[in-house]
Amino acid sequence: MKGKIKGRILAFVSDLLIAALLLGGIYGVNYLIPQKGISARPMEVRAADGQKESRRDSQRESQLASQKKLNGLPTTKVSLDTQDWHEKFADKFTDRIVSTDTSYTSPNVSVKLTYYSCDTNRLDKTQDGNHEKYGTNISYVLADIYVGDITCFQTCFAQNMYGVGYDEKLTDMSARMKSVLAVNGDSYSNSRHRDNGMIIRNGVIYRAQQTDMETCVLNWDGTMKIYNPEEMDTQKLIDSGAYQSWIFGPSLLDGNGKAKTTFRTWPYIEESHPRTAIGYYEPGHYCLLVVDGRQDNSRGMFLDEMAGLFEQLGCKAAYNLDGGHCSFMTLKDQVVNHPYKSEHKVEDGIFITEGV
Repeated sequence: MKGKIKGRILAFVSDLLIAALLLGGIYGVNYLIPQKGISARPMEVRAADGQKESRRDSQRESQLASQKKLNGLPTTKVSLDTQDWHEKFADKFTDRIVSTDTSYTSPNVSVKLTYYSCDTNRLDKTQDGNHEKYGTNISYVLADIYVGDITCFQTCFAQNMYGVGYDEKLTDMSARMKSVLAVNGDSYSNSRHRDNGMIIRNGVIYRAQQTDMETCVLNWDGTMKIYNPEEMDTQKLIDSGAYQSWIFGPSLLDGNGKAKTTFRTWPYIEESHPRTAIGYYEPGHYCLLVVDGRQDNSRGMFLDEMAGLFEQLGCKAAYNLDGGHCSFMTLKDQVVNHPYKSEHKVEDGIFITEGV
């Protein structure tokens, strides 16, 4: 009798192990092993030489249009802002490069970090109280960013490849991009690219599919717009000059720059988490936010808290990017936030550079 029971237990355990191996294999093949790769080399960025980029004109638009031709993929119309951002934000730039632990200025870029922490007196009681152990404190780092040229604002895929299973440390990507500032992106390959929206990076269209999520678009002229799913139209985005797009969300502000109280996402995303988000003030002026979380001194932010912060900052638009253990920010070669785990490989990133 005991022998039969033991045999049944062994058979049950064997079945569980086989099932686990099968599921692990399926997951590995579908998500971890690089596949469906398309070379996605970003535009060549300039070295930090302290030289101001020339004023934008039609010749400059043609130059940028020729640089983004890639693998026969469709590209968007390059339509730059007619206003010279170097003149518009002249008081933000410096004649030479000035770099500190919390700032970087040059003739083309201005980045200044602000650290903030507070006690919200608000516990996260979701997930059956699993988040309560992190307490009520939050801390974050905010990067205030001015650029003299839209190409100072770039994106890059891990390993310079668009596809499934490609990842890389943000610090390595940042070094390759010669970036001033870097944060993680939107983990664009969610759902293995199926029904997961529009992906435009540096003016190249890598994916154009339907989605039920909001899409954030940064245009070549520096404006930013967040589209509802029913508003997405590939040809209109090509003609209007879309430069970058991200598909994660949700958006955080309404059309008047006021914090939203309801969000187009699922409940898990609304809970407190480490966060990465982008804010837009006006063409040439942006901010990037990284919130620490899942640790004693910072539980992470609720979506409504983050929306309230972007309203206080005076942003016209703001959009939530991938968070959790992916939330990461570097200034030059230094990690400037406090992630709750060691550096996690990510699929893509946002990089502030000296431009093209």
